[in-house]
Amino acid sequence: MPVRYQEEWSLMQNTIQLAWQLAREESRQTHHRYLHWVLGLLMVFVLTLSQSSLSVQHYLEQNLENLLGADLVVSHTKSLSAEHIQFLEQHSSAVVATQSATTTLSNGSHFQQVKLKAVGQNYPLEGALVVASSLGGSTEHVLSGPSIGEIWLDGRTLASLHMVVGDTVTMAGESLKISKVLIHEPDRLMEGHTVEMRGLINLDTMKLLSLPPEHMAYRYLVAASNQQITTLIDWQKANLPAASVFHKQGAHPLALFWKRTENFMGLTSIILFFMAAIGIEQLSQVQRKKEQVFSAICISLGLTHQNALLVSVVKWALHIVKLTPIVLVISMLFHLGVVYWLGSTFNDLSWEWHGVEWVKVWCCLVAGACVFQLPIWVAVAQSSIRALTHPLQISSKNGLLKLCIVSVICAVAFVYSDNALLTGMVLVSLLICVALILFLSWLSLYLGERATQNLSGIFPFALYMMRQRVLVKSTQILGVGLCTFLLLFTLMLLKDIGASMTSYTREHNGNLLVSQASEAQWQDIRAWTKTQGAEVRQHKSFMYAQLVKVNGLSLDQYDDSPSESLQTLQKSIRLHWSNDVPTNNRVVEGQWWERDTQHWQQVSVEDEVMTDLGLALGDTLVFYINDKPVQFEIVASHVYRAGGGSITFWVQMPASAIAHIDAPHYSMASIELSEEQFGRLGDLWQQHPSIRMVSLSEMAQRFDTILALVTQVVSGISILIIVLAVIVILSSIRGFEADEKKKNSIILSFGFDRKLCLKLNIIEWLVTGGIAALGAIVSTYIAGVLIYQSQFSLVYRPDILWLLGTLLLIMTFVGTLGVYGSKKSLSQSLRHLLAD
Repeated sequence: MPVRYQEEWSLMQNTIQLAWQLAREESRQTHHRYLHWVLGLLMVFVLTLSQSSLSVQHYLEQNLENLLGADLVVSHTKSLSAEHIQFLEQHSSAVVATQSATTTLSNGSHFQQVKLKAVGQNYPLEGALVVASSLGGSTEHVLSGPSIGEIWLDGRTLASLHMVVGDTVTMAGESLKISKVLIHEPDRLMEGHTVEMRGLINLDTMKLLSLPPEHMAYRYLVAASNQQITTLIDWQKANLPAASVFHKQGAHPLALFWKRTENFMGLTSIILFFMAAIGIEQLSQVQRKKEQVFSAICISLGLTHQNALLVSVVKWALHIVKLTPIVLVISMLFHLGVVYWLGSTFNDLSWEWHGVEWVKVWCCLVAGACVFQLPIWVAVAQSSIRALTHPLQISSKNGLLKLCIVSVICAVAFVYSDNALLTGMVLVSLLICVALILFLSWLSLYLGERATQNLSGIFPFALYMMRQRVLVKSTQILGVGLCTFLLLFTLMLLKDIGASMTSYTREHNGNLLVSQASEAQWQDIRAWTKTQGAEVRQHKSFMYAQLVKVNGLSLDQYDDSPSESLQTLQKSIRLHWSNDVPTNNRVVEGQWWERDTQHWQQVSVEDEVMTDLGLALGDTLVFYINDKPVQFEIVASHVYRAGGGSITFWVQMPASAIAHIDAPHYSMASIELSEEQFGRLGDLWQQHPSIRMVSLSEMAQRFDTILALVTQVVSGISILIIVLAVIVILSSIRGFEADEKKKNSIILSFGFDRKLCLKLNIIEWLVTGGIAALGAIVSTYIAGVLIYQSQFSLVYRPDILWLLGTLLLIMTFVGTLGVYGSKKSLSQSLRHLLAD
């Protein structure tokens, strides 16, 4: 081997050996343990999220194949014509038709909304029905559905109605015998996937019920080859654009929902990244000084700048390698826990490790950690022997670190955001919090010191000392305040939203919501309310419309990003008409049409829908209304405004449009009923079982169920935030520990005892906690106002007592933790000062 290569190899060995020794030494240092905690928590969170997401996606793919019940399913709001059915039969090996409708079953004072499906003798197309003869009884597989006059109900429906197999339920004047407990349908996926309560009847029985055809959903299960599936999809796009098609090679109906859930969790990582960045920024000040001094020593002994930088990089890489197996094991355990928790939502979801994806995500995380480390490496590369004798100037490196932090957070927001408006509000709230806490820190310390400068005592002296170290204290206050804000933001808003929404709904909407009633049904409802003396608080008419094109492009071509708006617009929506701006709406862009305008092909679209889909004034929308395409132009954008009831619509058109559109009209309404009047609803449901009505208590129960699920997720995130908050406080103490030691030693040199140092320390941390808590509470209020107004158009009214209790708790917690973390600096003596 040439001498030059031998020298380079020897230098590399020495570099790795030196880096290894330094890494071992640093692992024993407190600030490095904190740094490993921060990076480890971030890695565990992101890796667990990615692995859980892949497990759910794989489950949905398998679930699609097993629960679709056919190779292809065509779903439409209208029955297909004979010509369309003939085409399906010609390009498939078998076709099975089903009908379904949302109805209400009653048993005395018990009511239950049920998704009722009617099937023929050739159903199921694939697989078998699973039923039982009694609740909790043994199951059996059958190859055909109920006979005429029979109904099969699932166990939850029977329990809700307080009925058993053998009982008779009456609907639309027809008596139906409950002959089986419905356990499983091969096309279960199309029935809401364990969400809605279910019932099964014969197609001929459905005809006897004489339910309005416009309330029906029609599905056609098709057995077809891959080539036939491709042909049918192309045919559907050209001939039935308003229909929906699902097939085994396509996307699961819940795939978009899960993607949005994943994005929500990903956006949550912005909060965690932000908190981790605060801790890293505090610790980096200690690490940067140590790295610069060590590099200067190495350079003074003849090492080049390049080799000094190489030692730093290799040492950091060794720390990452050491951290990796720990993160791997913990993320696997958390992944197992998440899969177990999701088992109640996704039946038969199993734990599965995705090695390739783990490596990809791990590499991205290491790249992010590398960005955080970059300012230290820049400092090492610029280090010189002069650093051994002159104070280190690190202000520019601080700016670089903050730029790196912002870049990582923006990258996470870009990857995961599917709601630009809401994401922007979260980021704006964070910026407001930072600015407000910095302002309060400087203002409080400056005014406090000026107000007490002529007074004597410990408190004025403590404020004076904090004022002299305003940069240090404001940094600590900012770290504590941001942690507190993020914790309050996740917990307090979640606490208030349930009570606010429930009280508002009760005040403005009554306690019964009619979500769909035909014109004939609405006339009977009006007659019933007059007879009963009930109050109709709101009533609005609408027709169903399905968006199929935006600016000449189909929805799939126009926007494939997951969002709530897109998920809803892929189905039929309620299209409202009005001459004037509704009292619960406000125009934010464009201009509302004039009363009785003849230019009827114009619409106003809800502002958040505009933002989600990237729409603008002048864009064209094509809706299928009663199987006919109708084109509209967007001329205005509106938002919801509280005070006029909560029935509002995403899309609204002029009232003159109804003269040009031939489509069934429906009604939405809110009604106030007494307990006695609720008990008489059975007569109305017996007459019209397809009326869609839901009580306030049932809506609140659904809302509470969702809120409970979100609370569990947020609670887990809050635990991470609390852990990171503790690390941030300890990191801030560690980052300025040298200054604290000098301060305490100087106080001792004037003849004061350690008790005074302890008292000063307690006062400083109580003031730090108080300013941080005040800034966090005000920032939380601002965030609440922004989000409540935008998302719910409600006035945010926080619980004052809860806020005061939170303020006291934060001050106590921060003070206790601060004093505990500062015990090392309190143990200083004059000998240490002389040594320095």
